[in-house]
Amino acid sequence: MSDHDLPAPLPGADRSPLAAEPAPTAAEGDITIRALTADDRAVVERLHQQLSSTDAHLRFFGPRPKHLGDFADQLCCQDFKHLALGAFENGELVGVANYVVTDTTPGRVSAEIALAVSGHNQQHGIGTLLVRQLGTAAYFHGVARLTAEILAENTLMLAVVTEQGWAHALHHHGAVVHLDLELISPPQPHPSIPSMPQDDNAGKAIHKR
Repeated sequence: MSDHDLPAPLPGADRSPLAAEPAPTAAEGDITIRALTADDRAVVERLHQQLSSTDAHLRFFGPRPKHLGDFADQLCCQDFKHLALGAFENGELVGVANYVVTDTTPGRVSAEIALAVSGHNQQHGIGTLLVRQLGTAAYFHGVARLTAEILAENTLMLAVVTEQGWAHALHHHGAVVHLDLELISPPQPHPSIPSMPQDDNAGKAIHKR
């Protein structure tokens, strides 16, 4: 995929709502984006295992987790508080973007996002496409705020965020850049998406050491 094939940025500074409805599968050129399932556990584990030490450091803020199988299980288990999308090229998993709901307060539902793209597939628009689809899905799930912690040296992730039109939501604090993006939630959740349960135990996944 060339730079000319990149999807249009998500609404940013004006915080306009997203227009497209979520779909279980979306295609862009030779790339197919879909929600991960338990059947994808092995390929999810392999993608993260094959990340270079540098890419693993940028993804996990340190060495990759020792128990990548557990991490893959968490990514592939979708529920009201977790969503992970995979990018597949000719059937091969080349990138994963996910969010984990960290605050279920009505009207203030927040989710933390993360991204990993295999080294030889970076800078080809895959990360941009994944984050765009993830942001659209989060919007229709009633998420009001997207957050992330990004190492300042992670120029590729910062470029992906900027390409979405979200540069205004980046806040630099030394070696870490915080993303804090407010979304306009739809008046009513998309009819195909159940309401998110409210409790004090927001979902968790392995993000960083």
